Amino acid sequence: MIMAGGASSRMKRSLSKIPLDEKTRHIAQNNHKSLIPFGKRNLPLLYYHLRLAKEVEVGEVFIITSVDNDGFSTFFANHSIQSEFRMLTIHLIPQTIPAGRKKPLGTADAVAQGLIKNKSLRSSTFVVMNGDNIYSKEALEALYSLPESQQALIGYSRRGLRFSAERIQKFAVLQYDTQHTLTQIIEKPSPAEIEQVKSDHGKVLVSMNIFKLYGPVIQSYLEQCPLHPIRQEKELPLAIQQCIQETSNSFLVLPRNEHVPDLTSAKDIIQITKQIS
Repeated sequence: MIMAGGASSRMKRSLSKIPLDEKTRHIAQNNHKSLIPFGKRNLPLLYYHLRLAKEVEVGEVFIITSVDNDGFSTFFANHSIQSEFRMLTIHLIPQTIPAGRKKPLGTADAVAQGLIKNKSLRSSTFVVMNGDNIYSKEALEALYSLPESQQALIGYSRRGLRFSAERIQKFAVLQYDTQHTLTQIIEKPSPAEIEQVKSDHGKVLVSMNIFKLYGPVIQSYLEQCPLHPIRQEKELPLAIQQCIQETSNSFLVLPRNEHVPDLTSAKDIIQITKQIS
C-alpha cells in the first residue's frame, strides 16, 4: 500500500526556490510528489515503487490517492507502463473526505479506507509505505520474510540517514524492549527523550513510515483511532500505539542502517535526481 494522497504543501511552497524545467515544475505544482519525474528516463517516483514491488514479487499494489487523482490515471494509461507491470494488480483508492471537512482525515483513515474498499486486505498481511520515500529491496524483503500475522516496522539508525541533524531531530523515535518489540513511537521527540532512547539502546532508531500490518488485527484500531488533539486527524502511529497496548499482538522493530531518500521539499528533487537510476 503506497500512501500518495497528501497535499504536498511544503513541496509546493518551496518550488520557487530551486531551478527546475517548466514541465517538472508544473507536475510538482499540480500533482502528488510521487508523480514528479526523475532520472535519465524521466520517470516518476511511483515507477520506482512499482519496480520494487515487481522485484520482491508482490502481486497487488494499492495506491491511496486524493479524490482528484487524474495524474495517476494518466500515468497508468501509458501503454509501456501497462506492459512493464502487467504482472501487478494495481488499485487506485481515492481517500474520500468526510462531510464538513476540507482535508482528508489522516493516515490511519487512509489505510482504513483501503481495507474497507478491498476485502483481500482485511484478511491478509500487507506493507504500508510513503509514496515520497525510496526504500530498499532488502527492507521490503525483511518485512515480508516474517510470519504472516507478525506486524512490524523498520527502525532506521539515525547514523545511516544522510540528512541534516536538524531534520533528523524531528523524525519519530522508536522505543523497544530487549526482544526488539515496539513499546512506543515517540512523535516529535524532545532532546531528553532522544537521549533516553540512546542511553537504553546505545543507538537511536527512527521511523521512516514503512510498516507491515495484519488486516484482521489492525483494522479496528485504524477505524477507531482518535483524532490528534492539534492536527485533528487520525494518524497511523497512534493506531499502532493503541494496538500494541491493548492486544497481545506485538510489533517487531527491524533495525537497518541505510539512507532513505525522502522527498519533502523542492530541494530534495535535486538530491534524489543524483541518486536515482
